[in-house]
Amino acid sequence: MIVYTSVGILSVLLILFFIGIGKKKGFGLIFEKLAILWFRLACSFAILYIAHIIADGYNIIVPVNIFSALTITILGIPGMFCIGVLTIFQ
Repeated sequence: MIVYTSVGILSVLLILFFIGIGKKKGFGLIFEKLAILWFRLACSFAILYIAHIIADGYNIIVPVNIFSALTITILGIPGMFCIGVLTIFQ
């Protein structure tokens, strides 16, 4: 029950934060950054899934999970190298 209450309070505070910004430029900037983040996350999952399908033919397991996708999303190409090294040494 405490989890639902805290999520509700956090949601209300987030909405008040967005309203408090008040500038159209602020809304556009925040939504643009969120859109870029979601797009990079979606592309990371697509890259991981394609790598998983290709590497499966060679009996190499490529992890397709949220940690791997977030690593690639945040770090970019170095994140792909990190996941590749972890896959090889698995």
